[in-house]
Amino acid sequence: MLTTRRSSLIGFIILAVGLVGFSALLLLKSETQRRETRFSEYVRNITGIVHNRLDTNEAVLAGFSAFLQAVDQSDTDAAARYAAAVLSAYPHIYMLEAARAVPIAEQAAFENLLRRTWRPDFELKDFPSLTQQPAQHQAYLTETWPVLFMYPLLPESSSIYGVRLETVAYLSYALARTQNNQKPVVSPVFSMYEGGNAYILMQSVIRPEQARENTRPNFFGSTMVSLLLIKTGSLLDAVNNANVDPLVHISAVLKTAAGTESNVFSTQAAQAGFLDRLFLPLLTDRVEIKSVSQPMTLSFERQLRLGDVLTGETLIILAVLAGTLVLMPVVLIRHFKAIERAELEHERSAYLASHDVLTQLPNRYLFADRFDQALSDWKENGIPFAVMLIDLDHFKKINDKYGHEVGDQVLWAVANRMLQATRSCDTVARYGGDEFVVLITNITQKECAEIRAERMLAAISQSVETTVGELTLSCSIGVSLCPTHGQSLDTLLKAADQAMYGVKELGRKGVAMPETRTV
Repeated sequence: MLTTRRSSLIGFIILAVGLVGFSALLLLKSETQRRETRFSEYVRNITGIVHNRLDTNEAVLAGFSAFLQAVDQSDTDAAARYAAAVLSAYPHIYMLEAARAVPIAEQAAFENLLRRTWRPDFELKDFPSLTQQPAQHQAYLTETWPVLFMYPLLPESSSIYGVRLETVAYLSYALARTQNNQKPVVSPVFSMYEGGNAYILMQSVIRPEQARENTRPNFFGSTMVSLLLIKTGSLLDAVNNANVDPLVHISAVLKTAAGTESNVFSTQAAQAGFLDRLFLPLLTDRVEIKSVSQPMTLSFERQLRLGDVLTGETLIILAVLAGTLVLMPVVLIRHFKAIERAELEHERSAYLASHDVLTQLPNRYLFADRFDQALSDWKENGIPFAVMLIDLDHFKKINDKYGHEVGDQVLWAVANRMLQATRSCDTVARYGGDEFVVLITNITQKECAEIRAERMLAAISQSVETTVGELTLSCSIGVSLCPTHGQSLDTLLKAADQAMYGVKELGRKGVAMPETRTV
């Protein structure tokens, strides 16, 4: 016995040590999950910011396009005022531009018109010649598309006036896609002539033909494209301003109208240490922003650091766990017997709470639990069951004549007979006094319940040996079926009780079942 107890104690100590270690791991895991949750919130926040910028770009371009449909063909002042108002409200937009279609055959006449009415030095330019770069493959268009409006007018970009958009390699195919397309089209990311990276959002603008005046410059013809120039640095600045965690690496990739992908921006994060990468996970996420014109993919990476999980609070808790690890064996040895006694007392209390003290049968509370299980089986699997209510005939006379001690002997004998007359899957319970209730499961037919009730009647209706001699017994039994007579314990007990009292009115010692369905 002593050896067994020592083995149990050693087992508990090992278990306690394991639990302390497991608790420490759970604590670290909890901190890791908390970081993962913060990372997910961070991803949603940054995604929302970028998505909002992309939606704003589309809204601004739509407004600018609508303005170009209404502005007079030579009123660049009104266009500049409109653009100034837009850029003051949305400073992340770098520039608004407009280009118009000029038939190939009318290039020279158009160039002469703008020299005479606008700028004497105006000329149509090819972008490769302007930038001293070799010409690249471009989409074939039946018109030329010179840039005629820009705001703000920056000194470093003034030479862009008159540049044919179709000669800009990264705009050529995007420009071609705007034809007969009401939706905005996005270009790849490119290096701007004046420095920095950007991409252009463009939209076709069709306006009614206007009478041409040879004395006024014709900036805005009947067929145009409105252009929104967005520096990639503006998106990066917006992300950096909201970047509460500088250890997150973020990269954005733009899918262009031609199906190619361009890198928009990428943030920098400090390199994690070897132990961080060895023991802690790399948090990653990838979000597809399904913008109509600027579909963008954001990729997030965050290598957890030991400093993320080993916070001051965590270290304090780990110190407490270490102290527990030292004290636990002492505490277990001291209280091992007390725990054993408490377990035995708990088992006894649990048994007494669910069983009748005299007969050792389940009481009404345990019976109600078994009923709920049977009802659940019926609802899920269609397995019917029956409730049998049993009342001993003239039991009060036995108590009055021979005393409660003899009455208890009778009840104990009846309880054992009922257990022998039922299956292990059935439940026999003392419901109070000389009243018993039986839960019969797996009843396939009404006759099966009646047969079992008759068997129970026969088992009980036998003489009982007591200290005062042999006593004769009988009982009255009422049987109700689920779902025929109800679907709740109260309804079925009421139905069985009514049937049982029908037996008593007919002279007792019998079995009855309700004739009608109980609602």
